[in-house]
Formats: sequence, C-alpha cells, structure tokens
Amino acid sequence: MSSRGFTLVEILLAVIILAVAIVPLVSAFGPAVFSTGGQEEMTVFSGQARGTLNRILSLDYKTLKDNMSDPVDLAALFGSAEEAAKETFTFRGIGFTPTVVIKEETPGQEGLLEIVVTLGPVNLKTLKADY
Repeated sequence: MSSRGFTLVEILLAVIILAVAIVPLVSAFGPAVFSTGGQEEMTVFSGQARGTLNRILSLDYKTLKDNMSDPVDLAALFGSAEEAAKETFTFRGIGFTPTVVIKEETPGQEGLLEIVVTLGPVNLKTLKADY
C-alpha cells in the first residue's frame, strides 16, 4: 500500500503548531492597532483645530474684539452661518464643530487677545495683538 498525502493526525498537529505560533504574534500587535487609532484621531483633530485657528487669526483685531465671548458665535465671527459651517467636519460618522473662546489676555489693558480653539481632545491657544 503506497501512502499519498497526509493523515488527519498530521494535519491537526500542523494546525495546532501554527495556532500556538500565530496567537502570540496577533496579540502582540493589538495594542499597536489601538494606539494607531488614537494617533489618527489626534492628527485629524489637530489639523482641523489648526485650520480654524489660522482662519480666525486672518481676521482683523477689531472683528475679534467685537466678538469676544465664551464661547464665540462662529456665525457672527465669520459673517454668516454658511461661513461658520465650513468649520464643521465629520470624523468616523460623527460631526464635530470647534469651540472658540476669545478674551482679553490682560483684562483692563487693551491690545492683546487670547484665542482658544477646542476640538475634541485638542486645545490650541494663541495670542493676537492690536498693532
């Protein structure tokens, strides 16, 4: 009788050996996959918040001063609801709009505003001077 192929026992033994070798490898990559997702979220939110902050900084000092509040009405700040809607974006099926706070850096003294943009876990802060 000539033997051709593998027996069921040989196949089961090979599958068990592969499973024992693969399970630790897959479990080692689990934390890396989860941390990558968190980094992706931080990157997206940071980029969006930076874009909003740059757009606000392009406005003149008087417009920012006239719209100081906690939080700022973006439609009033940008001049229309359509312009304010440009700051809203969708990430993983959820819509996000940044929160903007504009206040005097040194209350009672004119000329320096603090601008804070908060978007999810990201909080960016800068100053704008009246010059």
